[in-house]
Amino acid sequence: MTARAWSLDKVMNAFEAVMIGALALAAFVVGAMQVILRYVFNTGFPWTEGIFITLTVWALMIGGSRAVRDRMHIRVDVFVMRLPSGIRRPIHFFANVVSLGLCLFFVYCGFLYTHFVWQIDVMSTDSYIPEWIIYSIIPVAMTAFTIRYLQVIWWSLSGRGPKEAGDDEVPTSHVS
Repeated sequence: MTARAWSLDKVMNAFEAVMIGALALAAFVVGAMQVILRYVFNTGFPWTEGIFITLTVWALMIGGSRAVRDRMHIRVDVFVMRLPSGIRRPIHFFANVVSLGLCLFFVYCGFLYTHFVWQIDVMSTDSYIPEWIIYSIIPVAMTAFTIRYLQVIWWSLSGRGPKEAGDDEVPTSHVS
C-alpha cells in the first residue's frame, strides 16, 4: 500500500477513534448525570435526553464509517456468501461502488438540508441547541463513509487491505 493510502487510513482511524470515544464518553456522562439527578435528587434537566440521543447517534454514525473500513457494515449477502469466491469479488466490488454513489448523494443532500436548517435558524425543543448542529452528522458521517468506500474500492482493485467477509471461505454445499 502506498504511503499516501496508509497516512489516509491512519488519519481516518485516529479521527474515528477520537470522535467515537469522545462522543460515547460525553453521552455516558450526560446519561449518568440524568439518572443520578432523577433517582437520587428527584430533579433533572429537560435537555439531557435530546443531548444523549444526539451524542449517541453521532458516535454510531462515525462508528459506521469504521465498519465500512473493516468490511463489517450491514449488508444482505446471504446469497452472495454461497457463491464461489471468483464471483463474490465482482459482486462485492459492484456493491461498494453503488454504496459509494449513495454516500455521495447523502453528502450532497445532507449538506443542502443542514444549510437550509442553518439559514432558518431552527432551535431544537428537546436539547435547546441549533438543529443544524444535530443534522450536520449526515454530511460529516457520509463524507467519512465516502472516504472509506473509496479506500475499500482501492484496496479491492489493488488486492490489498482487509478482505470481504467470506472471501477466503469455501461455500457450504446444499444438502438435497
